[in-house]
Amino acid sequence: MKKKRSISDNEVSLIKAMIARGMKNKDIQFFFNRPDRPVNSGRISQIRIGKYSDCAMLGAANAEELDAFLAGFTPKSVSVSVAVPSEKAPFIDQDLASHAILKTMFAEDEKGIWRFRHGESDRHECKESFGFKHPDKWLRAVAALANNKGGYVVFGVRDKTVVNDKIEEDSYKVIGLDNAEFKNADPVEFTKRLKAAFDPTPLVETVCLNIGEQEIGVMCVYQHAARPIISIRNEGQLVKEGEIYFRYPGQSSRIKYSDLRAILDERDRVAREQIMPMVEKLLSLGPRDAMIADLASGTLADGKQSFVIGEDLLNKIKFIREGEFAEKEGASTLRLVGDVQPIDASGSIIRKGFATPADLIRDFLEENSPYDPKEYIRCAVEVSNGAWLPMHYYAEKAELDRKALAAFIMGTNAPPKRRQLFADRASGKCSAYQKVGGAGTILLKQLMDGVLPNVQTEEDAVAVARAVTALEKEPKSA
Repeated sequence: MKKKRSISDNEVSLIKAMIARGMKNKDIQFFFNRPDRPVNSGRISQIRIGKYSDCAMLGAANAEELDAFLAGFTPKSVSVSVAVPSEKAPFIDQDLASHAILKTMFAEDEKGIWRFRHGESDRHECKESFGFKHPDKWLRAVAALANNKGGYVVFGVRDKTVVNDKIEEDSYKVIGLDNAEFKNADPVEFTKRLKAAFDPTPLVETVCLNIGEQEIGVMCVYQHAARPIISIRNEGQLVKEGEIYFRYPGQSSRIKYSDLRAILDERDRVAREQIMPMVEKLLSLGPRDAMIADLASGTLADGKQSFVIGEDLLNKIKFIREGEFAEKEGASTLRLVGDVQPIDASGSIIRKGFATPADLIRDFLEENSPYDPKEYIRCAVEVSNGAWLPMHYYAEKAELDRKALAAFIMGTNAPPKRRQLFADRASGKCSAYQKVGGAGTILLKQLMDGVLPNVQTEEDAVAVARAVTALEKEPKSA
């Protein structure tokens, strides 16, 4: 029986399309969260892994539908009663890109002039224009904010003007951007510039906002967890290699010793807090039952003997530690399933007994024959959370027919519902087939004629994937 849910089928399809496009939970949440129907990040995660009611049975919207939705989306009007964030509240706990928060930062005076209420503080910097031609002007500001508490770089707002010790009337006036460069910029372009100039890379989000009759750009900068951010090359006149910038009231400048010392002391404190539970665990286990994994050298040691962690497995461990996973309430738990693998004198792995969903896809695309294809099938069922993976390819390698494949799946340790889902797929009771329309019909015909489509972009890949799911019989050989 279908469980009641507040998010419609169409909205679920759009959310799935946004996930496929690589959008983050909080970005997706913005488009569907309403006062009368809250949609939190956890709900997006449930849709992401197919755990929200019967959403696993719904397909993602196509690229055209998603583009039309994004182009026609209009944010709900923001109530003027929304509170302005406290100047003392840490930005790390806020959604900096929230339109509700951003709107409250501007006010219209008695003359009908819109102004930026906060002026230039240790969390806000105003710039009249934006451009990629001279990025050092905003790169320096971003690094400075990320090294402090985070904040905003606002483009299209006049800076403070003082003449004869008097603040001019035009100070912090919203004048709007004089071109569409900020609005039309790909978010990847911002990240690319920041990554090339700093290490670690500052985390930012960009928002276009209409204030009165003017359009402005806002770059939301998050405090970086691995401060300090250091410039790694010269960029224009304002960013110099090896320098650290910090946001002070009214200016972004080179950091003072006392502030750098405070950042380093805080980093040491956090490191001690993180390592103490590990130390306590080691003490409780004792030397006989504990080993330490050194992810830098790739060894597992207890002081007397050590094991070398294979490069593939080491990379997977690092990926799990650094990756982004489903958000759940309470403490999160990660399970790493694998085998201890013997290695020869040169360090080469003798056989492979560990598989991840990434291995399944990569080895399938590269037409590799794994040592134990059944372990790949087991991984597909136990680890993938219901995703469609090429089980039949590995069933053929393991010499399992449909009936034997279904029987093997039912003997895995996956939850009963998931075992049944994959068994139904194996036996043919459940199919990935979906009709395709529009431009997809052209790709479908090419596939049926044995012509491999030319895939250049992510959107092309999604379109081809949709055409593949519409295949009803084996196509001609390419």
